[in-house]
Amino acid sequence: MYKLVASLLYVIIPVTALSQASYRAGTLSQINVNVKIAETWKLNTKLEARQIFSSKKPETPAIHQFEYERTDLHFILTKKVSADNTVGGGYLVRLENGSLTHRLIQQFNNVKTLEVLSVAHRIVADQTFSANDLPEFRLRYRLGLELPLNGQQVDPKEFYGKINNEYLGIFSNSDPDLEIRGLLALGYNASDNNKVELGLEYRVNEFSGLVKAQQFWLTIAWFVSI
Repeated sequence: MYKLVASLLYVIIPVTALSQASYRAGTLSQINVNVKIAETWKLNTKLEARQIFSSKKPETPAIHQFEYERTDLHFILTKKVSADNTVGGGYLVRLENGSLTHRLIQQFNNVKTLEVLSVAHRIVADQTFSANDLPEFRLRYRLGLELPLNGQQVDPKEFYGKINNEYLGIFSNSDPDLEIRGLLALGYNASDNNKVELGLEYRVNEFSGLVKAQQFWLTIAWFVSI
């Protein structure tokens, strides 16, 4: 399994990333459980883990070996305020290198279902605190497109495509930063309450430096609604 994932990630990483850039590549797996707790209220619980299979820092050789990076658990309570809009807030706890990081989250979502396309806008503000680092504040915007691959809507036992583009402004006592993310995924709607997605995600940040930091992730996600 390790050799299969490592080979796949090696193929999707450009040669320039392997030769000179700072990068990380690995798998990002998550389980999302949505629970309806009232007519207009939902609780989303997400468990996410990241594993690194290849990495490189400036002026050092690349390292190709398995490394567990971190696990995130977060809870978001959302309220539907209109046909297309929801607002929410929540909390994330991260386990990394034996220490805990805490994050507060506030978000707004707008989802419009067009004739053959679903368009989603998401704005998120979050604040991250840990014992070893200075507080970090981020403002995020994500545009998501979802397209059925059979017919005009995604029915049970059908595939769909997803494209996400996200921009993160990162602020702390150090220099501010910008991170850009892009995701291309293939989803399978097993039932109205159960779907899985497999995708490739690319991230880049540290634009102020001579060498940009890049990330390449093979994403695996399972979504369950209760």
